[in-house]
Amino acid sequence: MAKNKTKSYTINSFALIITFIFAYALISAGKINNYYSSMLISVLIAIIMTVSLNLTTGLLGQLCLGHAGFMSVGAYTAGIITKSLPDMPFGLSLTIALMAGGLIAALFGFLIGMPALRLKGDYLAIITLGFGEIIRVVIQNLTITGGPAGLTRIPRMSRALAESPKESAAIQFAIVYWIMVIVVTSIFTLGRSRHGRAIISIRENEVAAEATGIPTTYYKLLAFTFAAFFAGIAGGLHAHQIGMLTPKYFDFNKSIEYLVMVVLGGMGSITGSIISATVLVTLPELLRDFAAWRMVIYSLTLVLMMIFRPSGLMGTKEFSLTATVDELEALCHRVFKRKERKPKLPFKPHYDVWEDQPVLETINLGIQFGGLVAAENININLKDNEIVGLIGPNGAGKTTVFNLLTGVYEPTQGDIILLGNSIKGRSTHEITNNGIARTFQNIRLFKSMTVLENIKVAFHTRMRYSPLSGIIRSDEYASEEHGIDIRARELLRVFDMEDVADDNADSLPYGLQRKLEICRALASNPKVLLLDEPAAGMNATETQELMDTIKRIRTRFSVAILLIEHDMKLVMGICERIYVLNYGHIIAEGTANEIANNQDVITAYLGMAQEDKEDRALC
Repeated sequence: MAKNKTKSYTINSFALIITFIFAYALISAGKINNYYSSMLISVLIAIIMTVSLNLTTGLLGQLCLGHAGFMSVGAYTAGIITKSLPDMPFGLSLTIALMAGGLIAALFGFLIGMPALRLKGDYLAIITLGFGEIIRVVIQNLTITGGPAGLTRIPRMSRALAESPKESAAIQFAIVYWIMVIVVTSIFTLGRSRHGRAIISIRENEVAAEATGIPTTYYKLLAFTFAAFFAGIAGGLHAHQIGMLTPKYFDFNKSIEYLVMVVLGGMGSITGSIISATVLVTLPELLRDFAAWRMVIYSLTLVLMMIFRPSGLMGTKEFSLTATVDELEALCHRVFKRKERKPKLPFKPHYDVWEDQPVLETINLGIQFGGLVAAENININLKDNEIVGLIGPNGAGKTTVFNLLTGVYEPTQGDIILLGNSIKGRSTHEITNNGIARTFQNIRLFKSMTVLENIKVAFHTRMRYSPLSGIIRSDEYASEEHGIDIRARELLRVFDMEDVADDNADSLPYGLQRKLEICRALASNPKVLLLDEPAAGMNATETQELMDTIKRIRTRFSVAILLIEHDMKLVMGICERIYVLNYGHIIAEGTANEIANNQDVITAYLGMAQEDKEDRALC
């Protein structure tokens, strides 16, 4: 097995270099003419655009229809800069122009993303589509951009880099190729860091991502800004490839073209984006001899792919890129003689708990939706290491209370006190960071991720390395990732799930999915754990096992547990105290025995008091 892995590493490590040397040698020797050399450059630029769009549409799961707009910003910015610096060496002016184009495009991405990413689905697509068209119209009406006629006389890489046309073409290819490699590697490594897991978790289930401590708005903006930056660089390369720009080139059709490449390659697959961009750029050119049938063949290929492979060529899978990145990382350690750092274990939050004081308390808590009062005057409290039940008929408002406690809903009255501090009005991820974790009535796992990756997402709040550290695979990244791998596996071992650590979450049986969700909630090391119907759908054996698990959690993790459950055997068997909710009001509080004999509770559950039943029976 080790030999096969080493062989895989060797192939992956040299694949990029061999491809580059082969193409560079052919261009230098004149074996590839200008037409095919230009087509190769177009393929590389299309790869940058497709991979960058995949960051938002594939990894983040947000549909963007204006990606060509960011490309146009980068293209015009870079073109104007190099035209204004004729006396500067072209290599230096090109570097400045590309970076400026990327940064200006990133700024546009950030500014557009702030309002746009508060929307979802079709609304986000419409906003980004509008942005792309607005940018095109603005460019078309500015004097500095050349107006409708476009920007001309931009220095071309193929002419400005060397005196010999062959040598210049080879250098142009080398520049674009290695920029493409840097972009692809950056997005790939970012996706395999804590920040990438956060972005993918938003795609999988945004509500669950926020509940595990992920600041979803921040990561939406991060992905949007990074994608715009790389699109801006691609635009700068395009401007210096062809030497002129026209607004018409960056219209809606160009954005759709890149979107098609992402969808066909597989939304979330970097490898798929590379393959689809290569095929869809070269195929129309290679079919020029069949001009009458070219678009028919092209369209038929798209239709057949969508029918027989709707998830795209690669789906969310990659082709041995992990081995490539691991080998490059190992190579960097050898070249720069990095010392192997000890694993940095995730920090443990400090919680101030006072004796005989509740860790969680609500004071006259309530919420009103328009004229509907969903909950009112809810007063509950949890002591340290206590298991408390919250029960009531269907529709009583139990999950509403959980949503109030975790910031999904903002209370319209009352307050929530956690460890002596008010958390009213705070966002869900802030509340998670402050010590409350939860599960959901309907299981919300990150299904395309492995069991281990689900747990690692929840460790996000207890890690510190930056996105840049994740991209360059710094020592800080390596030590923290090693540390959470150790802790995540230890946590899975507590739940007897270590043997399924590398299985996909959606492949687990129902009972294990429930356990995984609880395990993920505990990864943030909370002081209060909210369990929303954890026994739903379980058989008697699984329910008994869950009871034992909850007791073990309380003891091992020193956590207060608030439990919503309809299985009265489970509630009565493990809860020290129970609150009963009906029509948004607390109608009873007490021990299991007190609640079982409370007439208000019996009425709420059965619809009438026991005395009424006896009277009816006599009649």
